[in-house]
This record gives sequence, C-alpha cells and structure tokens, in this order.
Amino acid sequence: MRYTGTKESAYVEGINNLYEFDGGRWSGWMYCVNGWYPNYGAGVYVLQSGDVIEWNYTCDLGKDLGQDWLMGN
Repeated sequence: MRYTGTKESAYVEGINNLYEFDGGRWSGWMYCVNGWYPNYGAGVYVLQSGDVIEWNYTCDLGKDLGQDWLMGN
C-alpha cells in the first residue's frame, strides 16, 4: 500500500500495485465501512467495534461502485 499525507490529509495512492489513474483519469481507491462510502478521508473515520472496512477500486469517480455523491446528484 502506498499513501501520502497523514490523518485528515491521508490519501491512498495504490494497493497491491494498482494505483490511481491506472484505470483512467477518474480511477483510484475508495473505502467503505459497512457498505457505506463516507465523503471524508479514512484518516479521520472513527471505527466502531465490528465495523467492516473495504477498499474498492473505481474507474469512474465511484459511479461504477454505485456512488454519485461526488457528482452532486
């Protein structure tokens, strides 16, 4: 895993040799907790006991993962 920044500015650039922009200009890593994609960085998310975290790769700013909050919809 490669990332830059710390805490609220932490940004995951790549996981397992798959990096942002490898899948196009809108690609990169997004995380979800219990099936929900927070609209803030993982570095400030406060986990609760039993939370399930997933890192998913998007090729379309999250739209291909069912997310549209980034697009203002």
